[in-house]
Amino acid sequence: MLGIGFHSYLTIFRRRFMERPWRLVSLLLPPILACAGSRAEAPTPKSATSPEITPADLRTRSYIFADDSMQGRQAGTPGNVRGNAYISGELARLGLKPGGDQGGYLQRVPLMRYAVDTVHTTLDAGSVKLRAFQDYYPYQPTFELPARPIDGAQVVYIGGRSDSAALPAREALQGKLLVFRNQGDGKSIAAPDLGPAGRLGLAAGIAITDIDGLIASNTNYLRAPRLEVAAETKVPPGATQPRIVFLPTGTVQTLFGKPLDALRPGDTGATLGGEVSYAATDVSSTNVVGILEGADPALRGEYVALGAHNDAIGIVPPVDHDSIRAYNTVMRPRGANDSPGQPTAEQWGRVHGILDSLRRLHPARADSIVNGADDDGSGSMGLLEVAESFAKGPRFKRSLLFVWHTGEESGLQGSRWFTDHPTVPRDSIVSQLNVDMIARGGPQDEPKGGPGYLQVIGSRRLSTELGDLVETVNREGKHGMQFDYSYDADGHPDNFYCRSDHYSYARYGIPIAFFSTGGHRDYHQVTDEPEYLDYEQFARVTRFLADVAGRVANLDHRVAVDKPKPDPDAPCHQ
Repeated sequence: MLGIGFHSYLTIFRRRFMERPWRLVSLLLPPILACAGSRAEAPTPKSATSPEITPADLRTRSYIFADDSMQGRQAGTPGNVRGNAYISGELARLGLKPGGDQGGYLQRVPLMRYAVDTVHTTLDAGSVKLRAFQDYYPYQPTFELPARPIDGAQVVYIGGRSDSAALPAREALQGKLLVFRNQGDGKSIAAPDLGPAGRLGLAAGIAITDIDGLIASNTNYLRAPRLEVAAETKVPPGATQPRIVFLPTGTVQTLFGKPLDALRPGDTGATLGGEVSYAATDVSSTNVVGILEGADPALRGEYVALGAHNDAIGIVPPVDHDSIRAYNTVMRPRGANDSPGQPTAEQWGRVHGILDSLRRLHPARADSIVNGADDDGSGSMGLLEVAESFAKGPRFKRSLLFVWHTGEESGLQGSRWFTDHPTVPRDSIVSQLNVDMIARGGPQDEPKGGPGYLQVIGSRRLSTELGDLVETVNREGKHGMQFDYSYDADGHPDNFYCRSDHYSYARYGIPIAFFSTGGHRDYHQVTDEPEYLDYEQFARVTRFLADVAGRVANLDHRVAVDKPKPDPDAPCHQ
């Protein structure tokens, strides 16, 4: 599930073309080498799977798809290519119709990799050389638009949002690097109005400070390269965006000669020398698309879409597997959704107690691969099980469209690309069912967890009928799912409605339902391994998904949309 880096949104101004001015958007801080079009040998199951959806089949598939040989399946890497080869090979074996580009199962997504060019990135404040990823952390919201130069920019402190009345005139801030003090709960970042017509619209850039905890807990993400879909639009002549950096509090002293708490809005500091530079590499990745055609000649041209994401986090700096799991059990029960903290003496005792018990089972083991067994190996392998089950059984009236999206972890790129460039007519998709992390959900993972625990998100945001049908299928099918709708509440801080691939469909008015068993200590960690999955729960959710898809596919009418459709280019708001 998307959410690498800071777990709330950085609100900034990002350029929108297509005859639109810049507008305020919510942007997730998203976290990578071979061309995804290259060939990879598909792994072969050691034992055959069956048409029935079983825990044994899901275990077999999970140990293939989340194996270390996949190298964490990060979009744009050989590991992701290999994972997609396994999915494509299974679709061919099962006899599904290719739904990608040029008669194949793969749809190319033109991703670009952007990494800070450490050779050409130099920045200094007077005689003091500033070190990237130590004294400052560069961040660029989009690479479609050039960032303004900061070489020769004077540093000016503008305070926080409550200090906006004390800001100098717009022209006085032209060409300056503005230091903005973040205010809030310490879990999110908010920037002031950076639009061209706004009070700060002429600034060279903005440095956001007083976020040391967020920087510390997301250092690896901030250092990592960024993925972005290659621009499809031309940049208007002269259009630029302000340079953005995240600034540790200690660097404020270097820039102004006094600490942050001593500064007042309008205070000026050093003049910067040098620039931040990025290097770009084409690392195109792929969605995997398969179609199971419907039996009704009048309805087979309509599709029920089922989706999961084929990518995971990839490779990170090595840690001791058991140590990090023991620490997260005590300190980060929701994995990357919780910020790390310094344990108390009592908490350290619990951590060491857990670690000692693990050490009695096996010695220390270094780990650097975020295998993504649950996120979203579970959703991806669940979809394969549904495809196998349906391929061997009677066909439904409508066709089923299976899409394994790439680039979800780096910003929903694969699903956005597919819905912007669908391989079937977009208005022929009657609904989309998305699964992301569906193989956990016990009480040790979620406070409300237990057998049948399932989070349901978005099922009534566009269609009351779809939400009612989900409930009906559970009741009539005797699935025993225990629905948790709490994460679907308007304005929920976890923002899950906007954080997975279903929203790429919902923005076009396609009714969606998102199913997940929720977070856990291994979320976005090297410990997200197949050994920790609950295969009975995994099979229960997968059977329920199959039943919902079959019911929608056999309706004698399209799922009714009775709620307002969003603007597909507007930011998502839960």
